[in-house]
Amino acid sequence: MTHYDYSWHAKGLTEQILPFWDQAFDNEHGGVFTCYSNLGDRLLSTDKYVWSQGRMLWCLSEMLVSDVVSRELGNQRRALYGVQAKSLYRFLHAHVLLDEEQGVCAFLTDRYGNIKEAAPSKGLYASFYVDCFVIMGYARYAVLIGDEHVAYEAVDIFRRMLAFMELNGVRTEPYVLPAGFTTQAVAMILCNTAWVLAKALESLELPEAPWFADFSRERACEILNGFYDPQRKLLREVVAPARYDGTLLARHYNPGHAIECMWFTLDCLGDPTLIDRMAAIVLTSLELGWDRQHGGLLRYVDRDGDRPHGPSGTTEFEKLIERTWDYKLWWPHAEALYCTARMYRATGNTAFLDWYWQLKDYVDKVFPAETGREWIQIRTRTGAPLETVVALPVKDPYHIMRMHILSMELFGNHE
Repeated sequence: MTHYDYSWHAKGLTEQILPFWDQAFDNEHGGVFTCYSNLGDRLLSTDKYVWSQGRMLWCLSEMLVSDVVSRELGNQRRALYGVQAKSLYRFLHAHVLLDEEQGVCAFLTDRYGNIKEAAPSKGLYASFYVDCFVIMGYARYAVLIGDEHVAYEAVDIFRRMLAFMELNGVRTEPYVLPAGFTTQAVAMILCNTAWVLAKALESLELPEAPWFADFSRERACEILNGFYDPQRKLLREVVAPARYDGTLLARHYNPGHAIECMWFTLDCLGDPTLIDRMAAIVLTSLELGWDRQHGGLLRYVDRDGDRPHGPSGTTEFEKLIERTWDYKLWWPHAEALYCTARMYRATGNTAFLDWYWQLKDYVDKVFPAETGREWIQIRTRTGAPLETVVALPVKDPYHIMRMHILSMELFGNHE
């Protein structure tokens, strides 16, 4: 068995994923349409979730910055994506930054860039995750065009985000935890965002790079120490107050999130004293989350495996866990594919190679639609397409595209 399948990733990107998204750019008003049906056959809304706009800007910029990926695109696509990246940046720059008293980045705009509430009384600023994706999009675009001004715009948004969080707490719509809970997801996205920004600043030889690299490492250590379950060798999704021990929220684990998080921490740490812990978290998360009846990774599992259980309240997040725990979603499988390849390269442990091929076999059988129709991203436990919303009402461009891009970069120089 070969170590990896570069051609599968290259063809998946250029023949399966990009043809779908090439027709999604809004050439009249900027940005990209993402509110498609799960089957990809209908555009349901021209609203633009800023979360997805920032993610697409990162993807376009990364493809063009990467020598390995760029050479697979051809001249026509390179020219198209350069134009679209510029258009996306201009759309974000013109429309999504809020006044400081309102927040940082707006959650949602209409087609024309007019800011709107995603839900009544939720406000224009609903989630710091949106800030993070805009920051990462700006950071990689700054590298693409070699513009330190854009990089410093990303720095300014990052600092505004931290200041707002300090004064007002952490906004995490659409699913909010009860008071007293902490989630590794906050440290996880801050770790990744700061690292992407640090590498951009370093590439542009700007003096702020070390501060952001240190910030990223601090968040990685916070994750690997504060959320690590040494008994199970797992990463807790949340840490709960003692009175909640045994509840559904306290007991549930998110295998895909833990796996994704570990390649974030590997990015910024690469520390041989911690790599064993990272590797163990990935392997135990795969074992815990794998559906032995139907294959694939379950969305949520109990800390002892199978369906999450325990006393439950009425929060939207608890309802989400109960309703969608056995869904098979695009993003955990995409993240696990890249992470297992990355961990194999980092450790030499062939267990990761075995998992890479097992995941790839499952993905090939279940997720991709016909050529040019992307993946059917949301599936039932048995793998049937499911037309529903699991977070935002979008067909997200990020995880699959990023998985292929990063895998090509990882493998491309070793063909």
